[in-house]
Amino acid sequence: MFVARPETGKFSLGERWAQLYGVRRGISAMREIAVIAVLLLAGCAVKAEHFVGPNSRPAYSMKCSGMGITLDDCFKKAGEVCPTGYNIIDRSTGTVCYGNACGLKQSLAIECK
Repeated sequence: MFVARPETGKFSLGERWAQLYGVRRGISAMREIAVIAVLLLAGCAVKAEHFVGPNSRPAYSMKCSGMGITLDDCFKKAGEVCPTGYNIIDRSTGTVCYGNACGLKQSLAIECK
């Protein structure tokens, strides 16, 4: 059970949060929640970066890798940014390793019709 600090008679924000939600681990619980939030928000959407294509039409470059992102997500985004259709300018796939962890890195560049 959490008790108010004798010097102030108040709880700190972390202690109050823990008391309200029944968490007794203090800062480590807050850290876990922050990490989970970052992981859920990171890489959830494909972002299309605009540029002028080789035929002077609007074009977009997209990264199709990351947590929960696939090449299909990039094709879906391509359909959204180019509703009248598109031509694929470049498509690349490779493997990226950081230490012992390896992952697939994919990208797609399209030009609207």
